[in-house]
Amino acid sequence: RKVTILARLAGLSDAETSSLDVASLVPKPLENAGTAEEFMNRLPEFDDEFARKAQDAAERGHVLRYVGFVDVEKGVSGVRLESYPPTHPFAALSGSDNIIAFTTDRFPSPLVIRGAGAGAAVTAFGVLSDIFKVLERVC
Repeated sequence: RKVTILARLAGLSDAETSSLDVASLVPKPLENAGTAEEFMNRLPEFDDEFARKAQDAAERGHVLRYVGFVDVEKGVSGVRLESYPPTHPFAALSGSDNIIAFTTDRFPSPLVIRGAGAGAAVTAFGVLSDIFKVLERVC
């Protein structure tokens, strides 16, 4: 959702969550798991695949981060797993922090903004607040 909002603000007026280029972290065979129990029971089958990705990154001195991107020139946006060297601002991200890097005509070197994310408690309160708003409209 954040990527869609940023894409629209950047001028990609037709950006929709459903049109994002998403490289899911959920393995394809588990996308249609019938239950949460089935999903969790089968998830270890893919541990080696993710361990390989992490090992490949580590061998280059990199770390993996799941990132959103908006490329205005190409008109694309999405989310994907990327490898970053320790000198990259994304590599130092931890916990619920958020970070955004802008590369523009005026800022060919990325302009980076980093700050605390909402965290679990604030996010849960936001969801609860949204539920109350829906109930007010429906009831």
